[in-house]
Amino acid sequence: MQELSVKRQTALNTLSMLKKQQYCTSSGGGKQPRTYKITMTKQLPRSQGMFDILNKYNPKFKLSPWYDHQVHGSYGVEDAIVDAIQTRSFRAILATLRLFNQIKNWKKLYHLAKEKKCWNKVGALYEAAKKFLRVRTPSKFPPPSKNSWETFTQLKKKNFFEVSQKWRVFIPFNEKDIQEVL
Repeated sequence: MQELSVKRQTALNTLSMLKKQQYCTSSGGGKQPRTYKITMTKQLPRSQGMFDILNKYNPKFKLSPWYDHQVHGSYGVEDAIVDAIQTRSFRAILATLRLFNQIKNWKKLYHLAKEKKCWNKVGALYEAAKKFLRVRTPSKFPPPSKNSWETFTQLKKKNFFEVSQKWRVFIPFNEKDIQEVL
């Protein structure tokens, strides 16, 4: 308020006006300090995005969002897996391992992954998760496509040799990384 050289009540009135026009969102309150986020574009009400779903199912391994992943409409665990793979981020891909136990619609996951051309990566992640976590088994699991080798990130390691050979995908993390997620 001192930097803007306005009184407290004037600042609160301006924030109230910006909230009504959807240019301002607030968080905190109670014992926490109230913070206001003012943007140049309108903040539309949204449902849970990729980072919200990844953090919900990973109690020990939280991700701080590095961009605002806004979703409008239905968005589930299947969408979050495919979107996390598309980010090519090591930590986001590692966080998806826990999501394979929450999948309800394997057919939807297969169609989304085929549409975005990452079915081999999804299959390789499922196989790696199956080694360390208790995951749901799909009714029918389509076989891998025999394309050239693919990478999740820039790292080209063959840590899980059998899985890498079957799905033709370089898996960038090792057993210690997976133990960190558990």
